[in-house]
Order: sequence, then C-alpha cells, then structure tokens
Amino acid sequence: MAAATIVASHAFKVVVAGSFAAGKSTLIREISDTDVVGTEAPTSGAEAAVKGTTTVGMEYGTFAVGDGDLAVELSLFGLPGQERFRFLWDIVSAGADGFLLLVDASRPETWPETAAMATRLGGHHATPLVVGINRVGTDVDLFDRVVEAVGALDAPHVACEVVDPASVREALVTVLLLVLDRLDPGEAPDPDDRIPHLP
Repeated sequence: MAAATIVASHAFKVVVAGSFAAGKSTLIREISDTDVVGTEAPTSGAEAAVKGTTTVGMEYGTFAVGDGDLAVELSLFGLPGQERFRFLWDIVSAGADGFLLLVDASRPETWPETAAMATRLGGHHATPLVVGINRVGTDVDLFDRVVEAVGALDAPHVACEVVDPASVREALVTVLLLVLDRLDPGEAPDPDDRIPHLP
C-alpha cells in the first residue's frame, strides 16, 4: 500500500486476533497505509500443510480515514495465532481501544478455539469487540453457523474477506464506530460526522 497522506487528529489501537491461519497477517498487509512490521517465521509439521509461515510475535500496520479535524488513524496490531505464542496476547493487547477477532469460515475445526478467544477478549469489558468472518463469501447459512459456533453475541459479526480491502475497511470502521461510542464527547469527533468518507 502507498504511504498515507493523512495526518490523523485521533489515533486508536486496534488488535487483530484469531486462530492460526485465520487471515490476520493478510488483513494487515492488505489495508496498511505504511510498511508492515512483522515477525513471520516458517511453519513446521502439520502447520506447514496449512500455510508456509506464521506470526511469532506480532504484526503492525496503520490505517487512516478522513482528513482535517476528523482524521482518524488506527494502529493495527496482529496477534500470533498459535497456542505456544499465546503468552504475548496480554502484552500486545495492553491499551487496546478495540478488538477485531477473525474466524475462518472455511475451517470449522478452528471455530471452538475462536469461541474461546471471543470469551477471553470479551473479558476486556470496556474494550469493543467485533467478530470478522473470513472466507464466507455470500453464503448466509454458513455465516449463521459461524455466528452460532463462535458466540460473542453481544458483539457485531461482520463478513471480512481479508483479501478485499473494501471488506476489511468495513470491518475496521465497525470497530471504530464502537470505539468512538465509548469516548466522552470531548474526546471524539462530532457525533453527527464521526466517520468521514473512506479514502
């Protein structure tokens, strides 16, 4: 992605979580306005049959919308999906303004793990959570099955095709709306025009 030309007046931290190979790294690479800082390493064993690399620390990118006093920048932090790196979650998630939890609709074997993640992230009671359903296409029945399996029914569930920047934008704007709703009026852009047009 090209470097952003927007100078943001407001900045928020959004943490992208999900199981191994849910699409977290791809999402950040597809949408980031800046070069992504990553910690990818080769996978081994059974995991190598799913994907060739995995995040062993975190990924970082940025996404900006709007301009002037309404400019908003999201700092995107991708969490590692593998269980052995789960100790990093609390470290990377510290100070998060919102969570985007990805679930891979094409891999039902990951849904119970994602449900456990939703419960864990939902424990951050003051931090908004959105569940992004990847690889669901237009299959409404599949979407509904994923929602039922993952739970977190207090959170919005949205389609989030990580290879489609427009779909990723919509999911991130959903997170941002929830973040802004939690702020005091003096901390956020005008509530009648909080979300400027997308670039």
